Amino acid sequence: MTDTIRLNRMQFYGYHGALPEEQRIGQRFDVDLALICDLYQAGITDQLDQTVNYADVYTQVKEIVEGPAWALIETVAEKIAEKILSQFDAVQGCRVKVIKPNPPIAGHYESVSVEIERQRTIAYLGLGSNIDDREGFLERALDALQADPKIHVERCSSIYETDPYGPVDQNDFLNMIVQIQTLLPPMALLRTLHDIEADLDRTREVHWGPRTIDLDLLTFDQMITRTEKLSLPHPEIARRAFVLKPFAEIAPHLVVPGINRSVMDMWQNLSGEEGVRLWRKNNGEGKFGLFAN
Repeated sequence: MTDTIRLNRMQFYGYHGALPEEQRIGQRFDVDLALICDLYQAGITDQLDQTVNYADVYTQVKEIVEGPAWALIETVAEKIAEKILSQFDAVQGCRVKVIKPNPPIAGHYESVSVEIERQRTIAYLGLGSNIDDREGFLERALDALQADPKIHVERCSSIYETDPYGPVDQNDFLNMIVQIQTLLPPMALLRTLHDIEADLDRTREVHWGPRTIDLDLLTFDQMITRTEKLSLPHPEIARRAFVLKPFAEIAPHLVVPGINRSVMDMWQNLSGEEGVRLWRKNNGEGKFGLFAN
């Protein structure tokens, strides 16, 4: 069951468009908005603070549509979704439809529109480093994740020192698992992870080779996908002790989609648990529970 608040046909005047006259003269824009949230407490208490204030939502949308001009209404829709999800914690997801009535293009159109759906998603990441200041690279990667306005680091495992995986002779790794909440869709999140790796001098000359930082997207909610660029869940989860040990620490009962087994079950039944040693316990103190302030 999904509870929904709908604000339909909100009308504004803005200056969005790819044509110079659209940004000079302006035109009308309509916006439909559906907010996915739990309305049970509001229904039984009749208290405004248990729901989402529609007037506040309208004000946020108005500021975007009547604010700085964008060439694409796709961008306007993304800005609205990002603002709503970042400003209203009770909203778990939203559908945004931006409508441009009577568009100034050849042909007969009543309107053109774009509609997007965005939501808060729980994802799990694997972090690893085995070059130079291994601890420092883990901390810098976590800082970069937390600095992204569309990512929030919710939980971190302890840090484990692990034997290198694969045939390449190299130093031991420091590994950990991180739970994040993100507003990004999976491919956008993957690109963000690759950007962080690049900023921290990650290179890819040798498969399974040494690296300053490795950021693996392990799971993204209950999504299952297999493409050339992205496989979810990560296909190696069930075979890697350096993933399962810290994973079981923070999400033991998570059932991995497609595999249909809990993280703890996979860890307890993994053959060969050696090579994973506790290096620093997350004690809840300091930055991310791991690093001194």
